[in-house]
Amino acid sequence: MQFVIKKSDLVRELQTVTGVVEKRATVPILANLLIEATKEGLQVGASDLEVTIRGVAAADVSKEGSVTLPAGKLYEIARSLPDQDVQFKMNERNQVTIRCGQTRFMISGQPRDDFPSFPEVDEKNGVALPGKLLQSMIERVAFAITTDDPRYALQGALFLLDKEGVLTLVATDTHRLAYVSSKLDLKGKNEEIRVIISRKALSQVLKMTADMDADETIVMGRESTHIFFAIKDYKLTCNLLEGTFPNYENVMPENCATEVTVPVDDLLAAAKRVSLLGSDQFGRAVQLELGQGKLELSSKTEVGEAQETIPVEYDGDEIKIGFNARYLIDFLNVVGSPAVKLEFNPLRDGEKPGETNPGDKPGLFRPMDEGMDYRYVVMPMHL
Repeated sequence: MQFVIKKSDLVRELQTVTGVVEKRATVPILANLLIEATKEGLQVGASDLEVTIRGVAAADVSKEGSVTLPAGKLYEIARSLPDQDVQFKMNERNQVTIRCGQTRFMISGQPRDDFPSFPEVDEKNGVALPGKLLQSMIERVAFAITTDDPRYALQGALFLLDKEGVLTLVATDTHRLAYVSSKLDLKGKNEEIRVIISRKALSQVLKMTADMDADETIVMGRESTHIFFAIKDYKLTCNLLEGTFPNYENVMPENCATEVTVPVDDLLAAAKRVSLLGSDQFGRAVQLELGQGKLELSSKTEVGEAQETIPVEYDGDEIKIGFNARYLIDFLNVVGSPAVKLEFNPLRDGEKPGETNPGDKPGLFRPMDEGMDYRYVVMPMHL
């Protein structure tokens, strides 16, 4: 194997695929990247047995071949090189020489045969989706995916594309739920797709769509045991998560007795400041007190007290409710709207305002910008 590649192309390729590599891989070779020099250029792949990614970059290949090399060290080496062409040459016993200008590295690899195979991807079985829209929708739910619940169905986001072309993403950690839905202009007949996609796979999709133009599309499809995304020169696959996703429709309130509109920047800054006295270990609880013409945020801990008031247009009954500050901040960081609507005291069928305590019910937050149907439901904290 022997090829020459631009340093910038090499770094970009490695930066994209190394996100799949496990830092503490239980199978040693999974800490490596698969490097293949072919007539099409340089192909780089990574796998953790559940998520795989393959990309191709332009390279001058003088001798085809393949090897696996340590992902972390290879990326560090590539970033450190001078801004010149980089030459790779494989020697005996899977050792690879890397030269760039006056710099030379020798790195030991492992043979291609020990690396897991990649699932087959047939883009003809997929559907073209607007890349930037998908990126925006993933950003609005990914933060709500659980990080510590053992149930597989909660370790990813529900991805639902119905026959009418409505795309819906939902994520929950049982304490909060993020829901976003948008009607797509899809051509041809669509088959319904309903799958649960892991947090890791969604993070990779975000990375690969970060620099896409507004009119660029990606191809997404489902095979028997996995879902795939074809994004530019990359193909990402992930195993389908088993289990049944919770019935999210029953969680989202249809009507709330109280609502108020608040500027995002003011609410985000206040939530960050007021939560400073809290402890990350136990969650930084913040109380929201809605009264005549004001929304007051406050916190009280063994360290001290904090309080901040935001002027709002409101003249209804006073409401006090507590939330985990991180849950508010996560939402406000991605909401993408200059103002948000906070809704409290959700009402069930036949229920009237004042019959129950609003502080015991979830809050519903949504952006004022109605470009997408974005809803965020948060369970309250008892302070």
